[in-house]
Amino acid sequence: MFETIIFFLTFYLLLISVIGYGLMFQNLCFAKIKDMNDQKVIFTGFYGIFIITFISLISSLLVAHNFIHNILLHSIGILFFLFLNAKNKKNFLKIIFIISFFVISALLISKTHDDFSYYHLPFTKYLTEHKVIFGLGNLGHGYNFVSSLFFLNSTFYLPLLEFFTFHFTLIFFLIFFNFFLFKEIFFEKNHEITKFLYLFAFAFFNLSFNRLAEFGTDKAGQLLIVILIIKIFQHVCFDNEKSRVNNIIFLIPLLSLCISFKTYFLPYILFGLTILILDSKMIRNIKLIFYSKSFAFFFLFLVTYFAHHFISTGCLISPLSFTCFGDNFNWAGQNNYFKELSFFLEQWAKGGATPNFRVENPTEYVENLNWVSNWYSEYFFRKGLDQLGILTSVFLTIFIFFKNLKYNNKKIVENNKILFFYSIIIIIFLIWFFKHPSLRYGGYSIFFLLLSIPTALIFFKFDNKNFFKKKFKIIVVITVIIFNFKNINRIDKELNRLDLYKFNNFPYFTIFEKKFIYEKYSSGLVIYKTDSHCWDTPTPCVGSLNSKFKVEKKNGYYFISNNY
Repeated sequence: MFETIIFFLTFYLLLISVIGYGLMFQNLCFAKIKDMNDQKVIFTGFYGIFIITFISLISSLLVAHNFIHNILLHSIGILFFLFLNAKNKKNFLKIIFIISFFVISALLISKTHDDFSYYHLPFTKYLTEHKVIFGLGNLGHGYNFVSSLFFLNSTFYLPLLEFFTFHFTLIFFLIFFNFFLFKEIFFEKNHEITKFLYLFAFAFFNLSFNRLAEFGTDKAGQLLIVILIIKIFQHVCFDNEKSRVNNIIFLIPLLSLCISFKTYFLPYILFGLTILILDSKMIRNIKLIFYSKSFAFFFLFLVTYFAHHFISTGCLISPLSFTCFGDNFNWAGQNNYFKELSFFLEQWAKGGATPNFRVENPTEYVENLNWVSNWYSEYFFRKGLDQLGILTSVFLTIFIFFKNLKYNNKKIVENNKILFFYSIIIIIFLIWFFKHPSLRYGGYSIFFLLLSIPTALIFFKFDNKNFFKKKFKIIVVITVIIFNFKNINRIDKELNRLDLYKFNNFPYFTIFEKKFIYEKYSSGLVIYKTDSHCWDTPTPCVGSLNSKFKVEKKNGYYFISNNY
């Protein structure tokens, strides 16, 4: 019972800390938040995640994210929340806590993501035990997949709970995602089309993203990118020109956060071009963007994030081989290795590789459209159609509820701005489809945007706003019931399962103890070795007992290379 109380108390204290940093960031970069009932607070939680992640990226260059670092960091965040003056903070926190209550069942898991033991936990744990180590990617494939989510999670390493807090951030994303949607759906000034897009997003993602063990490093970023793109769509196509520049500035830091979770979000920068092309006033005021504090944080955040790519792998963007410097630094991974790794990831995404299967001729398989039939039968038929079914059901259910919908007029459908904006959606979809057609690699978000925008354009008009709010509340109740029913049913199964992942340590997820050996190098670094996944083995850890490395120490930093 004590452990459960500490578990949830820590969760809510960290939630308050994140919100505190979000308030601080908004006051620093934008107009001061005077009232927490203001519409400007829709991104406060996400801003908190952004600034804590930024701090962690910087501090890890100098120190490990140990208990002292993290207690100090989050104590400051709580103080920000308590002492930054703004009206209605209690009401704001009440709404956040109510939303958290309805999604908290997802937090209780006995089994984590399949990659958690492989590299999510070892990478995050390494950040709590060491400052950065150059050439860490030489220890194994997993260390070449640098996600800022690991840096964020490492700041939640606290006494008593230790690494059992590393999945809290995923629930925070779900809470802030739903808070944003509620505020935007009930905001009177928003256009009907965007209201329906937000309504679709609420129902679909809460029904689809209900299992936390499936989030990994992918789904949190997809939640954020969806609302950012809808918001840009709203500003570009429907807002008046006077407010457009400032509204876009609010979004810039959060785009860098998405990119830092997974670099497959880079193509979404194309939407910056739509803003410049479609808005002549934005071009005239472009200096306002580039000289803003918001853009400065965007730039510095990405520079620091890609610096970590370089430190771990020797590449500016891992695993893109043309950004690698393997020929210039003995600790950097070789360019050929990253070419092979990038190729394998494409093969995997196209259904040509699984844990138990490999196609005979991978090079021929990924060329042109040779992969499509196998990808459809082995991957999309099992996972894609399921998600398509959920989204289609959402559309049909909402249209049934809103019986007084009016068919859209051609003036809206033929709007050139909307058509151009949607063409960018199609381009990003094609990039996804031809390079990494896996739902976890951005598929959920681009599929949703591709299908929901034309659907909202066809049916969008309603006469009675109170009628809309009433129907939305019914949809919320249905969604919350389904969300919790699925999670409570899952928890019950995890309590009664008979395998190694049985919920024996409630409310903590299962961690396997691994036997390991270690090798201490003359430079002072100890590398731990296990067979297969490292789990919570001390770090740095490699999942091979026979691996050998060369370790040097220069200017207080360790450098790992394969040149032994």
